[in-house]
Amino acid sequence: MDYEQFITEIQKYWDLRKKGLKKQANSFLFTFTKNFKENVPDEDRDAILFQFCREYLDEMKFPGDKLPRRHLPFQISELLDSYLKRECEKDKMPQMRWAYQIFGNRYNPHDPMLEHDFYPILKRAYMHEKCDSQTVQLYFREQIESLWWGQHHFPESCLITKEDFETIVGVANKILSEKTVEPQLVEEFEYYVRLYQIYFAWQRDNRNGDFCELCKKEGLAFKGIPVIYYKE
Repeated sequence: MDYEQFITEIQKYWDLRKKGLKKQANSFLFTFTKNFKENVPDEDRDAILFQFCREYLDEMKFPGDKLPRRHLPFQISELLDSYLKRECEKDKMPQMRWAYQIFGNRYNPHDPMLEHDFYPILKRAYMHEKCDSQTVQLYFREQIESLWWGQHHFPESCLITKEDFETIVGVANKILSEKTVEPQLVEEFEYYVRLYQIYFAWQRDNRNGDFCELCKKEGLAFKGIPVIYYKE
């Protein structure tokens, strides 16, 4: 089997789904992937899955790319899981980045230390000699996502400590000193840094005054999320 044959079969699956024939589509894909695992030589299988990941993630050519979240069916995810696990164990790039992109930072079967760290594979990818621009942007965006999550309940509370904030900012600044980051990401990062600085200063001042008004005076646009309390 070559790559074109592989994609042709995947397209058949999508065509069945588009017709509303989900059971038939899943049955077809199960049979196809079973045959793929059992009858395609390892070298050919890895070459096919490498090209699929490249087109799916880097070139956006996957047949299902018009669907929400560019859904990957379970059978394909299972193939990629096995393939990427082997490649990640060999510290291969961009396979380590692909593993992160497909499985996410909260579910990644390739991260044995996941309970201690949400994205060691992404860190490894960033530190790799073949670190690419996509990895840099993803790693920097992770720092922004951590800051976004931490301020989610501002000004009622902060979901991360000041020490956590300083660690995240330290990682982001290190990335900025080493790599080129997209300007819009840098701007977003600088917004959150300033927001946290205002928040911690306001907290040290015993929360004196209206936090949103303080942000406004500092030229920072911020609108808190309403908090609803329930009486028992």
